[in-house]
Amino acid sequence: MKPAVRDILVLGLIGIVAYGIALYFGLHETLHAVFGRSESWHADELIVAIQIMALCGFAYGVMRLKDLHAEVARRGAAEAKAEYLAFHDLLTDLPNRHFVEQRLPSLCRARRLRSFFLVDLDNFKRVNDVAGHRGGDATLRTITRRLSAELPLAVIARMGGDEFLVALPVGAPEQAQALAERIREVINGPITFSGMTLHVTACIGFTTLAAADDLKDAVTCADLALHEAKRNGPASCCAYTPELRRELAARLATESRLREAVAADRIDVHFQPLVRLTDGSIHGFEALARWKLEDGSSVPPDVFIPIAEEAGLISDLSTHLLRRACRTALTWPSGLILAFNISPLQLVDILLPERILAVLAETGFPAHRLSVEITESGFAADLERALDIIGRLREQGVRIAIDDFGTGYSSLSQLANFPVDKLKIDRQFIANFLTSDKQMKIVRAIVQIGLGLGIATLAEGVETEEEHRRLRALGCQLGQGYLFAAPMPADEVATYLAGLSDPGAP
Repeated sequence: MKPAVRDILVLGLIGIVAYGIALYFGLHETLHAVFGRSESWHADELIVAIQIMALCGFAYGVMRLKDLHAEVARRGAAEAKAEYLAFHDLLTDLPNRHFVEQRLPSLCRARRLRSFFLVDLDNFKRVNDVAGHRGGDATLRTITRRLSAELPLAVIARMGGDEFLVALPVGAPEQAQALAERIREVINGPITFSGMTLHVTACIGFTTLAAADDLKDAVTCADLALHEAKRNGPASCCAYTPELRRELAARLATESRLREAVAADRIDVHFQPLVRLTDGSIHGFEALARWKLEDGSSVPPDVFIPIAEEAGLISDLSTHLLRRACRTALTWPSGLILAFNISPLQLVDILLPERILAVLAETGFPAHRLSVEITESGFAADLERALDIIGRLREQGVRIAIDDFGTGYSSLSQLANFPVDKLKIDRQFIANFLTSDKQMKIVRAIVQIGLGLGIATLAEGVETEEEHRRLRALGCQLGQGYLFAAPMPADEVATYLAGLSDPGAP
């Protein structure tokens, strides 16, 4: 019962009781007699005045009760709005992460939701770069409308940024797989904004409630599946499996050990020679990270480097490795260069040039003998910043090489407008170029691009003499691979160089 209604009932009841008492004791007759004896006092007029004041007070009270009712309504509406805002996303009007955590469990029971899909848009930053933030907002709203129209029985929530949760009342794994494909197709359709056509894809991770302990665990399982889908590439779908949880536990354990190893500077550097194909002389060495555990086993670089990137350790790890590599390279003949790989994630760090130059100053290694190798994907995240970083390094004499050329996102305009010293032909092209006409044409084209622009080309993964001979005939200047030498510890480089007649000959 509302307080205002309760007060009216209480006051009304008091009035009825008082009236009954007055009737019982004959209060009206008594007052009439008193008024008759006190006519000279005008007592009756005084009572009338009191009654009028009482009526005015009653009217005032009614008005105040109406105001109070309106205020209560306003406060109720404000509280409802605040509660709505707390549980919904303002841009898309979808439930938010707080809603998922607090209210979705009861909604799951009421609507028998059994399958959960986490959707993450691929390279959504590109949409904002091309169409601006208004275009990005319009894209998110369009995707929301499409999903709501296509899946009327679904509960759709925006988990933050460009990530969505879709919950549906289906429980069979094959149905969930079909729905994941359907969701992907809905999102992949072109979106028109201000005369532009935007193309958006999404990675999807999904699971069913049967594979999880509860809703919270189901969302965690879907998140694990989403990470796996993103590792598989854009527009990928992945179902949760228990193996993903085991991989996560192993990855977390590896990350913990890696933190300790980086802090203690226990990640070692091996070196693989870069050879001039014309005469077999050494151009330099590429520094390669190696991690050997206390039990003698090793963790491959393709395992711990991605973990270092995800855990935010890549900058410290890179600094430690560069410092070690520079100190070792100082012992080589002065004509040899040191090639060092930079993670694509580091190309968004505006302080990267300062970090590299600080290591060079600390170790005394000449800048012109350092060749920083950057994969093509490093340009994709923020091209303008990447080019700024590379330009600042070039100004100090550091050489720049594009690693895995032909497999990423760089364009010929970047090669033409920005100084690059070397193109490294990815090993996947070298592996079959002797037997594949298409691969041969790709390798020949890359070499010709390098020759035309005055940029050296280096073939990775050279393993046979025939590959060596054909690459040299094509005009490729440099080679790297097991044909020449496997990566070796720092203390073996001197022995390797000593076995060559003229290791640093130009």
